[in-house]
Amino acid sequence: MIFALPLNSNALIKKISSPGVYRLTSDSLRRLMAVPFAVSIPREPPASVHHAKAAAEDLGLQLLITVGDVVTSNVRRYWREPDVAIIDGRTRRYGIGEAERTGTVIDNPPATLISESFIAVRNAVEEAVRGRRSVIWVNGEEDLLAIPAVLESPVGSAVMYGLYTGYLVLVPVVPAYKLLMLKLLALMEPSPRGSGKGKA
Repeated sequence: MIFALPLNSNALIKKISSPGVYRLTSDSLRRLMAVPFAVSIPREPPASVHHAKAAAEDLGLQLLITVGDVVTSNVRRYWREPDVAIIDGRTRRYGIGEAERTGTVIDNPPATLISESFIAVRNAVEEAVRGRRSVIWVNGEEDLLAIPAVLESPVGSAVMYGLYTGYLVLVPVVPAYKLLMLKLLALMEPSPRGSGKGKA
């Protein structure tokens, strides 16, 4: 269904870079975003992380971006330090806690993507390309930041996040998945500039 949507890529890219807020209001879109895709692994850690690691190495993926406290913790424990970690710190496991709250802090309300989220991810990825790891702390909810993580990362990166259904998802950043994320963003409800200001 989603692949049949018409898409004006330039208009959508302009939409992303414009100040605004994009809200997840549709129940059908929520269900769609919960569907496993890319490399989806229905196993518990450490097996799930080991499978993701093998897939990333087989595909030659370089930068590693993790979204979510538990996924980030498990990747750190069973694989390596992510180049960019996007977390909210509400799930304290394996070393994620207040003492580690360094990096960029953004306010991203639940079921929402703000323009500062894209900017923060873009800046963090640029730092990672230069060899400097970083953490983005989210006040609110970080789940939807998997979308800017795929859009802002260079081709050949890996974005990892978890689904509430128990899947660990590894998205190889390729043009087709960037296009899919643009289409998902197009289905979200845009609204005028609202809340949320990033700060370092």
